[in-house]
Formats: sequence, structure tokens, C-alpha cells
Amino acid sequence: MVFTPEDFESIMTAELFRGISPAGLQALLKDSGCETRSYGRDEEVYSRTRFRRSLGVVLEGSLLVTKENAEGKDMIMSTLHRGDMFGAAALFNSEREFQTKISSREPCRIVFFSQELIVRLMERVPGIAENYIRYLSQRILFLNRKLYFLTAGTAEQRLASFMMNNLSEYDDARLPMSMTALASALNISRASLYRALDAVVDSGAVVKNGKLFRIADSEKLCGFIV
Repeated sequence: MVFTPEDFESIMTAELFRGISPAGLQALLKDSGCETRSYGRDEEVYSRTRFRRSLGVVLEGSLLVTKENAEGKDMIMSTLHRGDMFGAAALFNSEREFQTKISSREPCRIVFFSQELIVRLMERVPGIAENYIRYLSQRILFLNRKLYFLTAGTAEQRLASFMMNNLSEYDDARLPMSMTALASALNISRASLYRALDAVVDSGAVVKNGKLFRIADSEKLCGFIV
């Protein structure tokens, strides 16, 4: 496997691998428990019954994470960009079904680290286990906040929460749904959505370039949520 300098940067920014030395990362990527895969546009990466006990890190492109609701419709949970991780919830349990569906929004490359490799890494580098716990704690907070904002948050809070989990700080990207669908998903009117959008853009938290968006200041965007 050949990894570019951009690949190394993406992996180093992933929550789990923060603090690992460049030499340690080099050794990790040469391990047999490490594998890269490429996907075309709209390809299934994980489904309810087809997934792996591995931790994935996005090297290129973006992925859409959805979950089926009670009516059988896909509900967007988040969008994963370069450096984002997924699969942690399935890494250390025996469930036979994955709780979400992950598909590629565009051609992408992903590096997978097997459960066995992650265990060996945690044994050798104690800080990795702390990173993993921190990451899971953040995911719990994300789900709790998502539930709150969908039911009781203001339009700005709901939109900011959605953007935090669906936009990147590195690359411009389209929102994963139309404005009409987003207003419906956030349970607000289109007028309220556009006012909230103007607020986050005018604050400098998010940059809008036509139909493309990028997080410019994550602290300012979080300020809408707190």
C-alpha cells in the first residue's frame, strides 16, 4: 500500500491517532491488519448486515451516514470527510447488525484498521485507549444534542448542530440534502432555515460559495449550539 503525505495528515488528525509518532504511524500502516479500499460514487460501504470489525478513516472523498426510522425512511445522521473515523461502535461488541448505513457521496478512499490491530496499538501506546474513550464520549454527546435540537432547539441551534456533523473544515461541500428536505429534517420552516443560514454565514462560522459550504470557525459554530 502506498500512502501520500495527505493520507498521513488525514490519519494523524483522526481522534484515535492523535499523539502517535510518525514512526509509530509508519509501522501501523505496514501491519497486515491495515487495509485500504476505494469506492465509487454512491457505493455501499457498511450496511446493517455487511460490515467489518474495523475502524475506518476517510482518506479522500466523503461518506453519508444514515439510519432507518420507524417509517422505513433513511434519516441523515452525519457526513464524514477526510480525517473522520467510523466503525468504533461495532469494534468491541458482538452485535450481528450495524446500526447505520454508510455510503459514498463521491469517489473515496478509506483505510481500515482491524480490531486486533487496534488492541495491539492500545497495549503499546496507552494514550490511544484514552483517545478512543474520548471519541466515544463525544459521540454520546453528539447523539444527545441531536435528539435535543430536533425536538427543542432554536432554528440556529438545529442548523449549527447539523452543519457541525455534515460539513468539513478542509474542503467545500454541498449539503447532503435540499433546503426543503433539510427544513423538514430539522422540523423548522424554510423561512426559519434561511434566516438561520444567514446568521451562521454572517457570523463567519461558515463560508458559503454558491451551493458549497465549509466550516470556517468551528468555535463560532459551536457558539450557536451552546
